[in-house]
Amino acid sequence: MKIGLGHVPETRKMDEVISTKISFKPFVNYLEDRLKTEKTSKAKLYKMVLEEFYKDPVSRGYISVEEIPQHVKLLELIYVILSPFTADEKEYLWALSAPASKQLFYGTDACAILVEGDNSAEIESNSAYEEKERIKKRFQTFAYKMILDKYYNLDPIRGERILYSQLDAGLGLTRYYEVRQDTRFVEINYKEPLPALHCDTPGMYVQHGQMTEHLREVLPLANFYLEGFTVITLEDITEDHAIEIIKKALITHMDADLLFERVRYGLKLLGGSKDIEFGMLPFISINGKFIFDDVECSQSVMINAVRKRNTNMAAVYNSAEEYMQRPEMRIFPVIGEEEKTRNPHIYALAEIGIRSYAVLPVFYNQTLVGVLEVFSRTEDVQYEQILARVNNAIPLIAQLLQNSIDQFDAKISNIIREQFTAVQPAVQWKFNEVALDYYRDLHAGNNNAVIGTASFHNVYPLYGMIDIRNSTIERNHALARDIDNLLNQLHIEEKNICKLLNDDSAAGVQNEFVKWHAAISLFLNSGDSGLLNLFLQTETIPYLRALLNSNPEANGPVSRLKDILEQDGAEISENRDRLESAMQKINTALNKFFAGERKALMKIYPCYFETFRTDGVEYDLYAGQSISPANEFLPQHLEAFRIWQLRSTIKAAGITKKVLKKRDWQLSTTQLIYVNPHPINISFRNDERHFDVDGGYNIRYQIIKKRVDKVHIRDTGERLTQPGKIAIVYYNDADARLYLQYIKTLQRERLLDEQIENVELEDLQGVYGLKAIRVAVL
Repeated sequence: MKIGLGHVPETRKMDEVISTKISFKPFVNYLEDRLKTEKTSKAKLYKMVLEEFYKDPVSRGYISVEEIPQHVKLLELIYVILSPFTADEKEYLWALSAPASKQLFYGTDACAILVEGDNSAEIESNSAYEEKERIKKRFQTFAYKMILDKYYNLDPIRGERILYSQLDAGLGLTRYYEVRQDTRFVEINYKEPLPALHCDTPGMYVQHGQMTEHLREVLPLANFYLEGFTVITLEDITEDHAIEIIKKALITHMDADLLFERVRYGLKLLGGSKDIEFGMLPFISINGKFIFDDVECSQSVMINAVRKRNTNMAAVYNSAEEYMQRPEMRIFPVIGEEEKTRNPHIYALAEIGIRSYAVLPVFYNQTLVGVLEVFSRTEDVQYEQILARVNNAIPLIAQLLQNSIDQFDAKISNIIREQFTAVQPAVQWKFNEVALDYYRDLHAGNNNAVIGTASFHNVYPLYGMIDIRNSTIERNHALARDIDNLLNQLHIEEKNICKLLNDDSAAGVQNEFVKWHAAISLFLNSGDSGLLNLFLQTETIPYLRALLNSNPEANGPVSRLKDILEQDGAEISENRDRLESAMQKINTALNKFFAGERKALMKIYPCYFETFRTDGVEYDLYAGQSISPANEFLPQHLEAFRIWQLRSTIKAAGITKKVLKKRDWQLSTTQLIYVNPHPINISFRNDERHFDVDGGYNIRYQIIKKRVDKVHIRDTGERLTQPGKIAIVYYNDADARLYLQYIKTLQRERLLDEQIENVELEDLQGVYGLKAIRVAVL
């Protein structure tokens, strides 16, 4: 054991915050309390230790750091009582310090060696280094936490994790330790009378776990002092910290080079050797062929070496293809001359000074996504041991490599999406080639690279819509019912809470609940559930948390209500949940149905088919010669698409009945088909980033699509779209005659009702002369 260990670096700020005095009194009081209740043989030990402390007058007073050496026997007894009996003081990191300070005055040899090292420093858990003012603030936080807990029964201040680092001269790497402070033997006392605090409004003193300026004003730390001592232990957490470094690098938005630098640093800590380095190579492919991208593969030492030495990349591609068939750990303990002809890509490493090399296959969801490279400029490297030590980080490396693959795929997809639109199988091949050419032009430094407009002429549009009937009205009904339930729940819990409080506190609660009732009732008229949730999160829940801290006797009903509101419990959201669940079931079923119809459509003729999710489903289908120039588009193809549209709409109309059970919120759907009288031209709009109709005359198609779902039958005020029926909107009577033939076929199959309605529709803004056929689905 050693006396006078000094300071943990960068923490000489406590005396600037609050007066501190070293004292054994809290420890003596602790032993006296334990002795009263201890029934085991430990009681004899406690009694013996107390007798030794009673002999020394300092046990009831204060002691300066300079006087510490005179009381070694008492310090040894403290160590005996507070340390594990099996602890070896040459390995156990244990010390005593002034109250809440890092001025260590007694500790084990192991702790002395650690804190007296020249290369030690304290760090914060979320950054590499900690500012001195940050440490001062931590001491303030500690002091106020003790004051509020002891004198005001409040504990709203968050503690802080403390990490400590030291350079291990033998390994040449930093070791990390977590500092744990046992403050059971620290007491905080006051010099001046304590002021009263408004404990029912703790937000005046602490906000978001941090002290307010008002707290510092009403409770200046100059009026308090600490006495006792702190027990400090340190645990080596280097491996856990290394994993944490890698995790944070993955989830923090940072430059790619910095990201990989942090990951490599974490791996090096795990590997435990200053002589090793790491690289990462994701396996990226397009159309089944490897692509060693300049950006995403830039962290591979082998790829960089091959390119630097102008080695033929064919060897790399061949090796990657072979490795995919036989992924395994491969070690090259010495990169010799024989690799020059056998593995020229490996020999390229030797040409840049690397003497040994190893690769480990990395899998993500059982799929090979790349390799982890380990290399050194020396030959005597125990790669098997190093790879075993970094094994815990492999899942994170797998995520990193998968991210690189996803980022590359996203670049290609973004080019397609940004320059074209969501591409489908009928035209995917073309967009793939164009996007890859555009990508290569950009990386070749061509700042004038431009993608031309993608246009398709004389295509037949087929538009359809399956809409959940009156979805907005249903949402308002559900919200109204939930608000009624919420008000009832508040009324019940208000009574339960007030029963457990004194009259003054109960009156305050009742007043607050009256305000809530008034505010929440307003949302019945607005129909805005988002504003209601915002009110609960910013007003109601914070009040309940404060009430729970200040009135623990009301824990039961307060916690119950707080949990219901925080978790959006069924008691207050049952109806909206039921409605959203029913809508989700319908939308999921409709989307699944139309996704399954794509194969049937492609069998008719290659086409562009896109669905749009609303409260229901809308879709556009474009078919014509220009979409698939190699296949002749015939009238029979158009007829087949129209019959498919009718059949699919009939099936879609029956989905709601199938997916909704009796306990679900009952909804219905309406079905509409619009028949455009002629082919149109569509082009990809570079400014709007989607396909659109081309030409002024064709714009009428888009206008009708946007307005036709709310159209009424002329002179009746009746909505055209009705549950259980299909409405077919058209211009030309010739189209109507064709659809009547299709309908007759489906009537014979008993899919549609015998009664057919032919109606004229009211004029829409900019649209005149629309008619419709309406028929019920059986």
